[in-house]
Amino acid sequence: MLAVQGLRWGSFGLAVCGLWLALLQPLDAEVARLTTRLEELVKGSGFKSSKVNDSAYTIDFAGKQLPKIKVIVTVASKGEDGIVVIYTNPAAKAQLGSSPSMLSALLKANNEFDFVKVGVDSDGDAVVRGDIPSSSDVAYFKRIVEQVAAATDELYGKIKPMLR
Repeated sequence: MLAVQGLRWGSFGLAVCGLWLALLQPLDAEVARLTTRLEELVKGSGFKSSKVNDSAYTIDFAGKQLPKIKVIVTVASKGEDGIVVIYTNPAAKAQLGSSPSMLSALLKANNEFDFVKVGVDSDGDAVVRGDIPSSSDVAYFKRIVEQVAAATDELYGKIKPMLR
């Protein structure tokens, strides 16, 4: 009886392991497809970039308000297509504070800027972010990267007097 139960549990464990591996393989294929697409977009844009890892790059810009703007570009598996996330953190949580005037400035900027979102990320840092489908063409990718950089510079100019 114990041998039969052990065989059943062993078969069950093998089945679970096989299912897990079957589910994992498409995920790996999806990640590989997205990282390849990200590389195509970054290289096709002509921007000078630095590769952080297979799924993240940085692109540096010079601003008028903020001398150096580091735009971070990464991919996420979301929906059928996946998304390219393009963002900056113009001010760290320690600089930002949570005064009503600061939060109001962020909300107003979010309303004013086109193609990008402005807010506070999960770490409490200010964020300027644009999300595009991974199927977007290089010209659209380039336009959103430039928008994120320009909005970051403009936002920094608006919040600079309120930073700690």
